[in-house]
Amino acid sequence: MCTQRRRFPLEFSQFCTCGPADYFQLKRQVDACAGLGRSYEFSPCRMPPGCRPAQVQVGFWRSGGDYLLYFRPTVSYAGDDPLLQRFFDRGPVQRFAGFQAMADCLRSLEGEPHREAAPLPDLFQRLRNHLQNRVLGQERAVEAAAFKLSGHVCKREPLRPLSLIFYGPTGVGKSELGKAIAPALNDCLEVRDYRLVWTELNTFTEGHSAYRLTGAPPGYVGYEDPPVLEAVRRGPHTVFMFDELDKAHPEVLKTLMSVLDEGRCAARREDGQGNRELDFRRCVFLFTTNTDLSDLGGRRLGFALPQELKKEPVPSALAPSDRAGLARRLYQADESARLALARSGVLREIAGRFSGLIGFQPLDSGARAAVTAKQIAALGREYGLDIAQVAPAIVQALTPREAVSPRSTVPMLEGILTPILLAHIPLIRPGTPLCLTGTVEHMYLIPA
Repeated sequence: MCTQRRRFPLEFSQFCTCGPADYFQLKRQVDACAGLGRSYEFSPCRMPPGCRPAQVQVGFWRSGGDYLLYFRPTVSYAGDDPLLQRFFDRGPVQRFAGFQAMADCLRSLEGEPHREAAPLPDLFQRLRNHLQNRVLGQERAVEAAAFKLSGHVCKREPLRPLSLIFYGPTGVGKSELGKAIAPALNDCLEVRDYRLVWTELNTFTEGHSAYRLTGAPPGYVGYEDPPVLEAVRRGPHTVFMFDELDKAHPEVLKTLMSVLDEGRCAARREDGQGNRELDFRRCVFLFTTNTDLSDLGGRRLGFALPQELKKEPVPSALAPSDRAGLARRLYQADESARLALARSGVLREIAGRFSGLIGFQPLDSGARAAVTAKQIAALGREYGLDIAQVAPAIVQALTPREAVSPRSTVPMLEGILTPILLAHIPLIRPGTPLCLTGTVEHMYLIPA
């Protein structure tokens, strides 16, 4: 394993007490090294009292969506701190499902004030780990979604559905996270009847298209078409995904806002028992938009009114180390995005009806490389091949430095890899895990 090493004295406790900016820089370095097939190592690193040896090399490595923390040589602990004892009993190589999970583990060694903090619920941890395996490079967005989902699904009598806006640049994982939520809830809960209903709002640009949500009146065009929202009759645990929120007509959004506020609406037609009420209180509503709600970007959402509002200061974010801290940070992030909605002309009462507004960041080089590897694996499955590994050098070479969206690289990958995949199909036994290796000029598949 190739290694990039930082050679200066360091206390291991610094990894447990550093702030969010330091963790962000550490993640960037680890991801950049992973894109080159390297680990990121600190040497020498002085260990806490009770550890033998007293100084070791501490390294970080990213493997797919997982992060590894390792010690060379192996550290044994003979002190009296039970947290450190459990930590080092995990062995010289510790694997975490995402960088945030590793950072949380290190923070847990910080000391007594943190040990007394309210722990995050187990369901939140399971949802976050599940979603991080699907969505790459968006730890903060995944964390926020998992936290809000875990709070909603645990309610015995919810008053309204959970409603989230995913905002940020195109191609950074907003839709991918939306598609991953129903399977994640089914895997993590005893109730396994969550299903996704996907709607493109760029086809709801006319006022009369609002009827497609609840049903057209008798005599109107579309009366016989099944309305979108009536999907809840087939299951109360429905995840409604509405893509491109900013493209919808204001009348469409008014209908949706009423549903989010009351948790119910009346259908145009009765069901088999003569009931017209649709109950959405156990549903999840997801909306995506490319609008920049962190800095506006000059775009206006479809329900914006022509008015000028004074720009207000944005609250600073807090780094969570426990449930209360995370809740405060997410509240501040929500309020910042709500202020951006209000500055764009959206009425405050409308902006306040959403349960949360979750921002997505542009992908860094490490995340883009991980997406490329995931796209290669998906392309292999289309040809019946299980590409479990891709050589880091090939991933790096096939990841463009600049692209409008990660989606735009798929045709390029298909054009390059199709001849190679077709040539190997007759040679590979179905179901064999494969590794794409070699050079960019001469790539080939071998058993992983």
